[in-house]
Amino acid sequence: MKLDWITDPHLDHLPDEKDLIKFVQRLHDRDSDGLMITGDIAESPTIYEFLGLLSGSYQRPIYFVLGNHDYYKGWMGETKQKVREVCKAVPDGILNWMTEAGPLHLEGDTWIVGHDGWYDGQAGHGVQSKLGMTDALPTHGVFDLCEAAQLGKLNLFLLIKKLGMLGAAIVDQQLHFAIDKGAKRIFILTHVPPFWEASQFRGKPTSAAFAPFYINKSMGDMLEVFSEQHPEVQLEVFAGHTHGGVEVEVLHNVLVRVGSARYGSLPIFQAQVEV
Repeated sequence: MKLDWITDPHLDHLPDEKDLIKFVQRLHDRDSDGLMITGDIAESPTIYEFLGLLSGSYQRPIYFVLGNHDYYKGWMGETKQKVREVCKAVPDGILNWMTEAGPLHLEGDTWIVGHDGWYDGQAGHGVQSKLGMTDALPTHGVFDLCEAAQLGKLNLFLLIKKLGMLGAAIVDQQLHFAIDKGAKRIFILTHVPPFWEASQFRGKPTSAAFAPFYINKSMGDMLEVFSEQHPEVQLEVFAGHTHGGVEVEVLHNVLVRVGSARYGSLPIFQAQVEV
């Protein structure tokens, strides 16, 4: 079984329709059995249409999570409902939103789990960071974050911490379910890298000022505990967000891959994954 993987395709920001058609044709022609997407597919107003386009062109199982950009220009609850609706509108087993569909069996003792995840504001300078993300800008950000930011920076950081912790807790539950079913190798899809070692920005290690927005420390802490409790289980994390192109063995049984991406250009197919 061979799985393709793309991350941060930002399909709504491709230069023109010809580029979208070219990508769709390449996707259709891929010699693979499934596709993993680790977020930032489009934005909230267009996520339904682009997920439908991906499922129609690929016509094989797609395992995906959403990224922060997928929630832009909308409320998180409304965006999630759009995703649920498009998943139901296509044939069963084609669109698998891992946040709610996981865990799923792939082949042999290999399972796949996942959650959108979020940066949780806990790494590096934390709330003391003088930097920020456009995610909370009223003009085009995530409405929930914009609302929180209006009540102050501390309130915004409380919300992103809650989001990061929620993702970690759900993946933890999924992992335990999978090992109860006999999993020995588990793929974990998420958007934000869970370890500082795997987070790079523009080819350089993420700085302490950017770290609150480029790392989900809650997810990393959970995975560290799980890996110690289950040393016989191999965990392989697939993430995006930083466009970093990083592969690092964080722990003896935890491998983290962060995919490469180029904003505003044709999505990059990462190295195929053998199951």
